[in-house]
Amino acid sequence: LMAMAERYAKLLEIGESIGVIPQIEMWGGHPVIGRISTAVSIAIECGHPKACFLGDVYHTYKGGCAFEGLNLLGPQALQVFHLNDYPADPPRETINDSHRVYPGDGIAPIAEIMQGWLKIGATPVLSLEVFNRDYWKQDAKQVARTGLEKMKSAVKKALG
Repeated sequence: LMAMAERYAKLLEIGESIGVIPQIEMWGGHPVIGRISTAVSIAIECGHPKACFLGDVYHTYKGGCAFEGLNLLGPQALQVFHLNDYPADPPRETINDSHRVYPGDGIAPIAEIMQGWLKIGATPVLSLEVFNRDYWKQDAKQVARTGLEKMKSAVKKALG
């Protein structure tokens, strides 16, 4: 992990020089960086003041992480969050990226996740991330419109 933290620190320095902030994202199921705790450890250990964690509904579920763990982070750590959802089937062990669905079309505790952000003062930018092959068959603009509608609906449902 320390080698990853050192590499991430170097990426942050390069990013800073060109006006971007690289973020550490966990990939649920990955043998090294498959949990929130691992990704956040890398961010902490890199020692850079702009280090942050890129959250993702699907990856949090796939990694077997407690969504409540996100509430231990703060606004600095949660600047962007990939918003998506997942169905009840297939189970966590066999689900993959292609099963992601629009926010609100699955069983993820999206409202609770967003309400947790309020408790810690985080207001991350939401980024729709779905790799559903059925969506690939549709018009890209329509998928984007539907995704935006579903994201707005999820925010309204969670935060009023």
